[in-house]
Amino acid sequence: KPRAHGMRNSSALLALLATAVVCATANKPQARYGHLRGGARPLTDSSRIRIKRTLTYQPALGQLVASSGPAAPVPSGLFAARSVQGYLLMLTRMFQQSNRNLLGLLLVYMAKDLGFGMSEKGSLLSAIAVGYLFTQVPGGALADKLGAKNVMTATLLLSGLCCVAVPLLAGPFGLRGVWCAIALMGAFQGPMFPTSSVFLSKWMPGKDAPGGDEKAWGTSMLDIGISLGSLLIIPTANSLADAVGWRGTYTTVGLATVGFACAWHVLAADSPKQCFYISAAELDYLEKYVGQKTKPKPAAAAVAAGGKAVVAAGEGGVWRVLGLPRHVALAPGVWAVFFAHMAFNFGAYYMTNWNPTYYVEALGLTAAQARIHLAMPHVTNLAAKALNPALVGMVAKAGVPLLGSRRLFTAVGFIVSALCILPVARLKHLDPWVSTALFSLANAFFGLSPSGFKANYLDITEKYVGIIAGYGNTLGTVASWAGPQIVAGLLQRFESWDLVLATVAASNAAATLNYVLRATVDVLD
Repeated sequence: KPRAHGMRNSSALLALLATAVVCATANKPQARYGHLRGGARPLTDSSRIRIKRTLTYQPALGQLVASSGPAAPVPSGLFAARSVQGYLLMLTRMFQQSNRNLLGLLLVYMAKDLGFGMSEKGSLLSAIAVGYLFTQVPGGALADKLGAKNVMTATLLLSGLCCVAVPLLAGPFGLRGVWCAIALMGAFQGPMFPTSSVFLSKWMPGKDAPGGDEKAWGTSMLDIGISLGSLLIIPTANSLADAVGWRGTYTTVGLATVGFACAWHVLAADSPKQCFYISAAELDYLEKYVGQKTKPKPAAAAVAAGGKAVVAAGEGGVWRVLGLPRHVALAPGVWAVFFAHMAFNFGAYYMTNWNPTYYVEALGLTAAQARIHLAMPHVTNLAAKALNPALVGMVAKAGVPLLGSRRLFTAVGFIVSALCILPVARLKHLDPWVSTALFSLANAFFGLSPSGFKANYLDITEKYVGIIAGYGNTLGTVASWAGPQIVAGLLQRFESWDLVLATVAASNAAATLNYVLRATVDVLD
């Protein structure tokens, strides 16, 4: 009976997951994101009269319009080449996140086998972030030189091999060997973030395309992949750990990642011209509407060449090294986004890293019993991401200005998450589903906040988007590294989950206050 009950839970989870994915990958991105770029307005009677007069008194123009015929249909479909590229990119992020999240799920098994405590758990959970710190900024340059597809293939292969190496190094080198393998995995995965953006820029049409802007759809595939990886690795890791142990689990997931890397290399293409299964009509469409060249403004001409001449007159020294002029680097609006990004990583990755330990040690569940509880926050996070475009549209239709919208999504995301997390430890004597419900609500609202501060990255700059986003991601990674260390230190010294959760809530509140006071949508260039 318990087995049948578990199967029913798994079936319900998969059904919900499938529904969320179908909603998120609907093949009409312009219908879902049209409110972000403004749709065409219907013609008024006076407009029709003016058009009729123009065509009547200018016969040549009338003949041109009459001979043009209906517009050619936009090449699209679930199996259009650019759709397939989006799905493949989603799967790269799914495998990447699965590799990353595997440690938190297997930590209970590893600690029992290798005999380490809370401090060592914090150190291991921080290891992958240490690797990320050093490879995110060079990742984009590497993609430009070698091609995004090749860089992605290499990162997936090396990440999978690092998974295989974890149990191999645990034997002769113990905890140090495990830490090094995980840190290397983080270093190899670092370039995936900027490389994904380079890849999308070669495939997704812009706002001037007849079918509408598809870049938002492509970007959504990245977030969907992260949520899918976080969700699917939970039952996979626990089932494998029960069957073949934590060592066999790392090996299996690593080999699966290597296998997908080979499939990616065959099916992915750096550009439409290099895709062997694209139709002639879609190739022609993408050549016209992807990466349209616009004449740069004179003021921006010096900035275009690789971002080298980014410093205003008289601002040299450290600002030239940083790649940002002083007034941009020190702008309160920029740091409002940075601090929000750090708080987001600290809070969101707390649940990913520490919830498996919390359910076992604080709530007394076995790893198998905790499986469905650990999955639910990722289901709600995925659903929230699928709903984000509609919510943004509702806020815009209500007349909320852009800055107000950014503040609203950031503040609601952080504050409601904090309110949900805060009482969890005090309610641990109740049914575990109470904790799961609160964690799930918190993660759903974490899924809303990127529509605030993450979108703000594109508001505050036009010249330095890559540089500012690179620094923001790096600072967010610092928070991902420090978070497990802070949590482990608090648990080791005070043995209080209540204090840990209060720290996460306080971080959310501080970031919200700073963002609401300092955020801007003005271009700071």
